[in-house]
Amino acid sequence: MKKYIISFFLIFNTYAEDIKKANIFEYTKTIHESLKKLKLVAPENYVIEVDNLRSELERYFEQKKRVCEGEFSTVIFEGVKEDEVEKKPVKLKPEERKLCFRELKALQLTFINNMFVARENYLVFLHEKRLKELVVARENAVKSLQQSFNKKSRR
Repeated sequence: MKKYIISFFLIFNTYAEDIKKANIFEYTKTIHESLKKLKLVAPENYVIEVDNLRSELERYFEQKKRVCEGEFSTVIFEGVKEDEVEKKPVKLKPEERKLCFRELKALQLTFINNMFVARENYLVFLHEKRLKELVVARENAVKSLQQSFNKKSRR
């Protein structure tokens, strides 16, 4: 249990640092680019690349959900120290909240669709690879059988 709590805080802390370093609009642009990259992942690199992209995107979705719920704001004021910013949740107007959740839903839908394309490409790649292995296995079995009968016929 401690491992999960520690890893959650490490991930969240890393995410918070990423947001502090980059303007929120730049970060959102990066997320959109990551979504585009997802469906273009080479099948050979699927496992590694998708794992990295998925963790980044899921962190963003979780943070965006919390922003929409009003737990905290993603707006960072230049030159303002953290101590000076009030620690109370930022309540969004109902229209803003609706728009925020609509944007989150659209991003998640894009994620699902692009993940489907990447996964489909990976499965086609695996299928073709397995078919080639099956052909090689058949050829080896036939050769082995031929060699076995060739040895017996020489006697």
